[in-house]
Amino acid sequence: MECEVLVVGGGPAGSTASRLLAEKGIETVLIEKNLSFNKPCGGGIPSAGLKEFNILKEIQKEVEFNRATKVKIFPPFSEPIEVSLRDGEILIFNRQNFDSFLRKLSEIRGTNVIEAELVNIENLGNKFKSTVREKTGKIIQIYSEYIIAADGVNSKVCALTGLPKPDYYWTVSLHIPSDSQTKDTCEFWFGNAHASFFYSWVFPGTNYLSVGTGSEDIRKLKSLIEGFLKKRFELQADYVSLRAYKIPRWKKRKFFMNNILFCGDALGTVMPVSFEGIYYSMKSAQFASEAIIQKDLKLYEKLWNENFLRQFSIMKKFQDFMFGNDERMDRWLNIHRDPAIQELAMALWLKKKHGKKLIPLYLKAFGSLISRIAQFKIK
Repeated sequence: MECEVLVVGGGPAGSTASRLLAEKGIETVLIEKNLSFNKPCGGGIPSAGLKEFNILKEIQKEVEFNRATKVKIFPPFSEPIEVSLRDGEILIFNRQNFDSFLRKLSEIRGTNVIEAELVNIENLGNKFKSTVREKTGKIIQIYSEYIIAADGVNSKVCALTGLPKPDYYWTVSLHIPSDSQTKDTCEFWFGNAHASFFYSWVFPGTNYLSVGTGSEDIRKLKSLIEGFLKKRFELQADYVSLRAYKIPRWKKRKFFMNNILFCGDALGTVMPVSFEGIYYSMKSAQFASEAIIQKDLKLYEKLWNENFLRQFSIMKKFQDFMFGNDERMDRWLNIHRDPAIQELAMALWLKKKHGKKLIPLYLKAFGSLISRIAQFKIK
């Protein structure tokens, strides 16, 4: 089989890249080893993100979702902070349904979608020969000019090319029956008693609550989820339904190597502090596909850096300083009681207004707290 671009991985990054390439008439093959995979994930994405990709109306018609119009933040020591999401909302999807829909859109646009696992990559000089194995065991050789690695934090492409896989945190999550009181509210709980360098969450799905927590150390997950379920719901952990998964820890990495481009979780594009990944995975795919269309791979990193590098770098400084210290975290979160600060934070996160002008305004609100961050510099 021959194509111009082979996309490895059928999540939001892979399906977005393949759709955008196919729309430009570029022959594209997407392989996904498990088309029924349901990634453990809160499943939340601001509607503005989907609108930006011109798929909001389509996905609302085709995929079941729940709409959250409030955010409730629980600092370690202080009273909760409730924020109404004016001019925006968070849509909560089951990831299996969401990912399937994005692949369907890509297929409609002309992508050849195959359920198969990558086995090997050979660089033939002017093209790649990728060996893939279908579920039936059938072996296929795919020849392509480019490869897009969108195969997640456990990237097989990284392993085959010798590139280190992204660093990561661990999360553990489960679904519990929904209740009317939390149907329209996303909850973010902060504190080292139940989350370690992460937060705990409660997101309202269609008929369930997605509940979870995170840590940099897998050995802490059991006690953290036990503590959170008891604190929030007075429940015991159901170990049968718990699912652990890795979330990339962002740091600057290679965007491409030869004609192999890395996107989404394989690149580590999860925003520090908020740990939002779906939107940024799709943006990385957009920039990678544009670089291929323009036949200028350096354009990929240039577009990412212009749009997101500063915001990611500053949020990483925040995360390193605030998380792990409940007193600092409590002070930081309490500043968000100011409606003006809420508006800035929501513009950056919910409305997807890029941070070139907004980040400096947001930072000014933290005054002396910011000055204590070691080696903190705005470049």
